[in-house]
Amino acid sequence: MAWLDSTMFVPMIVLFFTGSSLAIFRPSRRSIPILAVQYIAVSWLASANLPVVGVIANLVTGFLVCVIFYLGIRQLSDDLFPGEEQLISSRLPFRIVALLLITVASVSVARSNLFAHFDIRTEANVGATFLIATSLLNLGLETDQLRSGIGLLTLIAGGGLIYSNIEPSLAVIALLAMVQLGIVLVFSYVISIRTRFRLSGSSH
Repeated sequence: MAWLDSTMFVPMIVLFFTGSSLAIFRPSRRSIPILAVQYIAVSWLASANLPVVGVIANLVTGFLVCVIFYLGIRQLSDDLFPGEEQLISSRLPFRIVALLLITVASVSVARSNLFAHFDIRTEANVGATFLIATSLLNLGLETDQLRSGIGLLTLIAGGGLIYSNIEPSLAVIALLAMVQLGIVLVFSYVISIRTRFRLSGSSH
């Protein structure tokens, strides 16, 4: 698949858009399609080193994660989500400045010799570093359950992208898939408990 190798800059740019969108916009049901596109871009970048079976496994994992996350979010009532007028997250200027700094840092890390011994493509290095940085930004600034869940999934996706280039084995892919599915199942359960508690409280 030589044509994939020659277009690796495309998923890297996609990751910049998805990571920035998940950091700037408030978490809601519309975050799930963005997360799905992010998984596709990560799988595309990982295809440089992974076998076809590994790429398919990554895509299937991403699809399952998004479906489970969406089913969990559907349990929440509409009043728990911000309206259209509250689409943008708070502290927007700070987030924009942070994203600019993260972008510069990602490119700097990719051009350094940090992973020189592992022969990781520059595009994968930049994309993975950016995802890890944006996930830490989401986890550090707010305690919202949805944002924390998306942040953790983004962190695992970015770390998995680097590690899949270092050790492109199906065992590693399976382990990362189990971790991501475990995270989304836990958050779906927490959302379910939160919804039941809210309903029981309103009934009294």
